[in-house]
Amino acid sequence: MKRSVIFSLLFISAGACATGMVPETSVLLVDANKGEASMNVTNTDPKPALLYTNIVDLPESNKSVHLIVSQPVVRVEAGAVQRMRFMLQMDKPLTQQELKRVTFEGIPPKERGKERLAVTIRQDLPVIIHPAGLAEDNTPWKHLEWRKQGNSLVINNPSNYVVRMTTGFTSLPSGKQGKLPKTYLLPHSSMTVTLTNKADTKVEFYPASRYGYKGERYIAPLQ
Repeated sequence: MKRSVIFSLLFISAGACATGMVPETSVLLVDANKGEASMNVTNTDPKPALLYTNIVDLPESNKSVHLIVSQPVVRVEAGAVQRMRFMLQMDKPLTQQELKRVTFEGIPPKERGKERLAVTIRQDLPVIIHPAGLAEDNTPWKHLEWRKQGNSLVINNPSNYVVRMTTGFTSLPSGKQGKLPKTYLLPHSSMTVTLTNKADTKVEFYPASRYGYKGERYIAPLQ
């Protein structure tokens, strides 16, 4: 019998959950120019375990972009570090960043003659695939357009970059609180929420840094 506990690593460091299989960073960055990426995963448990690695497509993910794990299942000794390799396969060159997710889960070995509850911890990290030739941008949230549209607020990302942020935002100057339906916005996509106050002229939100940490507040004009 197994129970899985899932940790979202959007705004915390991987080291903050030092138990089970712990990845070295909270985001897997893949450079399309290199065609592959690597990440170290440490088994912090006192016993060996099987490390299961899985790439997960988001509903909006580009299904023609594939990230292949070199060893989807591998035994990792207690306290050992396993270097995981990921190979990128594409039907055509990317022109914009792509967002997927990767999970790392350690399954402890079953002990003979013992029936017990095995609690596993699954680390769930975002994967950002960066196109060859696209300039680096450490503040992609500055590209977002926040527009009033009737009783709705439309958030548009006209850039080639993935933007990640917390779901909560504040409409200013009224101070009304709002909530986004998800923590990311893919390139050339948008999302719509209820407009909290038609008279407001700005919006305050908290973007995520390159490695997923909650950044400083950012205030954008409300058009």
